[in-house]
Amino acid sequence: MLPLAELIKLIFSVLGLAFFGWIKYPVYRYYPVLLAVVLFIVYRQFHRQAKLEEHLYGRAFSPPWKQLLISLGFGLVGGILASLLMVLLGLPLSEELGLIYVWPVVLVLMLINPRYMCFAYGGGVVGAVSLLLRGLYLLFPGIGSISFLSSLMAIDLPALMALVAVLHLTESFLIFISGHIQASPIILQNPRGEVVGGFMLQRFWPLPITALLVELVSTTAPIGEGVAMPNWWPLLQPLLQPGSGMMLSYFLLPIVATLGYSDIAVSTSPREKSKISAGRLSIYSVALLLLSLLSGRLPFLQILPVLFAPLGHEYLILAGNRREWSSPPLLGPPPRGVKLLTVLPGSPAALHGLDYGWIILNVNGIEVNSRRGLGEALQVFPGLTELDVISPEGSKKTIKIHQNQGRMGLIPVPDVGDGGPYLKMGKKGFLLRLWDKINKKQSGA
Repeated sequence: MLPLAELIKLIFSVLGLAFFGWIKYPVYRYYPVLLAVVLFIVYRQFHRQAKLEEHLYGRAFSPPWKQLLISLGFGLVGGILASLLMVLLGLPLSEELGLIYVWPVVLVLMLINPRYMCFAYGGGVVGAVSLLLRGLYLLFPGIGSISFLSSLMAIDLPALMALVAVLHLTESFLIFISGHIQASPIILQNPRGEVVGGFMLQRFWPLPITALLVELVSTTAPIGEGVAMPNWWPLLQPLLQPGSGMMLSYFLLPIVATLGYSDIAVSTSPREKSKISAGRLSIYSVALLLLSLLSGRLPFLQILPVLFAPLGHEYLILAGNRREWSSPPLLGPPPRGVKLLTVLPGSPAALHGLDYGWIILNVNGIEVNSRRGLGEALQVFPGLTELDVISPEGSKKTIKIHQNQGRMGLIPVPDVGDGGPYLKMGKKGFLLRLWDKINKKQSGA
């Protein structure tokens, strides 16, 4: 039986040393530097989001530092979960995982399309190359003498794919509990050319992780206190095998990773969309994990997780987009009145309980049925304003709001045929955009 309590205690102990041990132990001084770099990267992402909100609505809905603290809190929980999964599975990080090859591939794929910045795609590409080289080695044994190619062929594919599964399972958990937080309201164009209101879900989590590592040690070497694991552990046997007088020793080392989530909620609320995305991603992750463990027992099945990782992930995205865009928008224009996309935080409208989905019917007795009509009516009555509204649940009420310096903080959904500004979702990365520019110059456009 797994000593779960002891493992959790050990994980917390290692994380404690990571955060505070560098004060006493110089060996941990790398950790605050690594953590600071990751936090800066995450902060920059939230800063970009805040700048977009300022450009669209005049102010950010939440300061980047607050977003960073929220993400760090959830990331700590996710890091503990990822650490526990890696330890329970016995999934050590090692040179045989091939991460040194996966990262460059992920970065190149990101330049082609930002959504390809994912270990599912990078790991799938590296895994496919590794399997291809193994096949070529049977025909051309000479390629085994090339160190670069031999190291690619030696990648522990079941362990690599299992790591991808664990990271995505952790991501699904984080999406479920926090993917909807601080969703940014946006006005965008759907594939049918219609301008609709929706939400951009963007979360980034710094993950303090206690990674499991393995090394060969002499059977006579002194070993400190450890945790006794059952005979069946680890589920995936490492490629590193001890010779005579040697044995495998597992230990925990604190590292920092980061996970990101980006999605669009148009036909569903941010909370519902994050729940759906988390559920689908968790099913994908468990399936990938089972295939990885199976291929560890039956090596001829290694092609299954290698193919399933990118193809299954791509299916998740395409199926999610198809469902989102084929359904009617949640915040489409109502038959009567003006529906709200959101309200500015801290504004008079927000303080009176208005939020997305509310419908404004009248302003001081004047019926409003468009964004322009609503704006004109509010300008007529810049002081105390009486609004007849309908809640998302269908209840009618009248509220009195005093506009703050002529601003109430209302952000309505776009009207049909509205010519106002909107976001056009880009799908091309830097390399494809550069290629388009080159083609335009050559054609004289």
